[in-house]
Amino acid sequence: MSSQFLPLLRNEAVKAARRKVTYFGIVLIGLLCVLIYFVGGAISSAATANAWGYVVFSMQLVFTDLGPICIIMFVAMLVAEETAGGTIRAALAAPVHRWELYLAKAVTGLGYMLILSATALLLSVALAKIHYDFGAVGDSYGVVYGRSRALKELLVGFGLSWMPLSALVMYALLVSTLIRSQGAAVAVATSLLFLIEFTKHLVGLDPYIFTRYITYSWLTLLEFAQGMDYRWCPEVWSMIALSGGSAVVIFGTGLIVFVRQDLNH
Repeated sequence: MSSQFLPLLRNEAVKAARRKVTYFGIVLIGLLCVLIYFVGGAISSAATANAWGYVVFSMQLVFTDLGPICIIMFVAMLVAEETAGGTIRAALAAPVHRWELYLAKAVTGLGYMLILSATALLLSVALAKIHYDFGAVGDSYGVVYGRSRALKELLVGFGLSWMPLSALVMYALLVSTLIRSQGAAVAVATSLLFLIEFTKHLVGLDPYIFTRYITYSWLTLLEFAQGMDYRWCPEVWSMIALSGGSAVVIFGTGLIVFVRQDLNH
């Protein structure tokens, strides 16, 4: 049997384009970016240091709470929506492997995460250009980092921010696989995430939970945007290892559950 991954992926993309929640998340992110534009200066001096500082500050706020919630809302429905309605059985009645369907849903979730992240960045850049110039980064003593260096670091940080968000996608997909109700899946995934965030410091699990790195890139770039000394290493390697390892383990767990799950009831 030939691979049906690409047709399944196209089908998932079409279904995602028809869902209201897809655009709801994007609209929410857009509204938050606009809100940050009006109140950013009153919240942090880094937001008014230069255009780079504003963009980084905006991205940090977006992905502190609302960004992850929007990603969870979308991804947690990918499997639960079909198992609740029974349409998953029709999809698997065709000559397809379960792992291909699960992989297609995982890639769809990652694609939405990238779209949401890119939307936030483009809006932040557009709003930053209204009042600031994307020039060199300096302090009271002069230029510290050139414009090309600033652009390079922004793109590096933007790419690195996808690592913990990818693990978040796999987490939401796992919950969607375990719970056969789309509303319950979204509620459980969101509440469990906040429960982990509130308790991980108390029980000493913070070093082992990938969510600690969701805003890591933007916090590091905030120091850069203010002309301060900043370092990616060695912390960046811990971030890549923990986020990448978590994504692989959670994806593998979800895949095993989905492949072995009895979907006839």
